[in-house]
Amino acid sequence: MTSFVNQVYRDNEIQIAFGPLPHQAQGEVRVKTLGFSKVPDASGDGVCLAGIEGRNGTVTNVYVPFKVLVKRALYMAKHNIKKGEVISLAHISVRESYLNGVNVSYPSSVEEVIGKEATKEIPAGEVITSQLIEGAVTVQKGETVSITAENKRLTVQGKGTALEKGRMGDLIKVKSHAGKEVIGKVTGNNTVAVQF
Repeated sequence: MTSFVNQVYRDNEIQIAFGPLPHQAQGEVRVKTLGFSKVPDASGDGVCLAGIEGRNGTVTNVYVPFKVLVKRALYMAKHNIKKGEVISLAHISVRESYLNGVNVSYPSSVEEVIGKEATKEIPAGEVITSQLIEGAVTVQKGETVSITAENKRLTVQGKGTALEKGRMGDLIKVKSHAGKEVIGKVTGNNTVAVQF
């Protein structure tokens, strides 16, 4: 059963914890058929349907519940990180652990942590979750920004002033040097793209 469940998580190192086994599946048994009654969900819970051959040659179908634990790298604060502080490699340490299923609340790579801002104070030793970080502000209110306005046939570039602060992907108001207010998408440091 373990190798059967492993096929779903090919690229991940996993551990499988089986729930209480039915008496037909305990000890040395011969499994004739195997399938999922419930494919593992996001929390790692699943159920196998196993056809167990009995002593008299008859096959009995039994349900075997299991939980999948996936090996993940967890990023922890080495020391207190202040709210609004941009996280660097010096702020974090890495610890590997087995977690239930896919578990999307933890960043899946160091790139998802580095360069982000802490949304609140993160004490030393705390595991950094996706809820504790957000993209750093790339455009500050009042800064001069490069504005790129484009459509399918034309691209116009100019300078302007940010009327709001923004993170990568945010929509913010900017004022062109010609005095026109427009809304654009933050595409980089001091860069805003406007569709027209």
